[in-house]
Amino acid sequence: MFVKQPVSIELNLKSNSKLTLLETLCQSFWEAGKLYNRDLFLEEVLKREALLSTYCGKGVAIPHAASAAVKEPSFIFARCTEINWDEEESPVQFIILLAIPEVAEGEESPHIEMMSEIAKLALDEEIRAVWASARDKEIILKTFN
Repeated sequence: MFVKQPVSIELNLKSNSKLTLLETLCQSFWEAGKLYNRDLFLEEVLKREALLSTYCGKGVAIPHAASAAVKEPSFIFARCTEINWDEEESPVQFIILLAIPEVAEGEESPHIEMMSEIAKLALDEEIRAVWASARDKEIILKTFN
């Protein structure tokens, strides 16, 4: 089942590195009680990122990991100062970090549904315009409902 509301909405993250941003967002998951182990989750997000960039175009990155460190499916929305996600890609302004619990073989993971729903929103030009101009978290929250 797709999680409709973000654990946290960050509107003014400032950083010059992907690592620092991901550390900050993992800390937000930790503080919200969504992780068993913050460091393990961060490590798995970085491993996934090393396999293939999660930049999906239009200034949006959707880093994620399925991990035993995750208690329940959840996500965080962040708007940041534009940073280079990877050297060969355009700058990123929006980050949606997905935390997905690891499932046993044969069980259905919420991973694909979460990625699909988030990507649909993230690639919608009107929604990104709202994300770019929103001055408060409630406006962002409405785009996920």
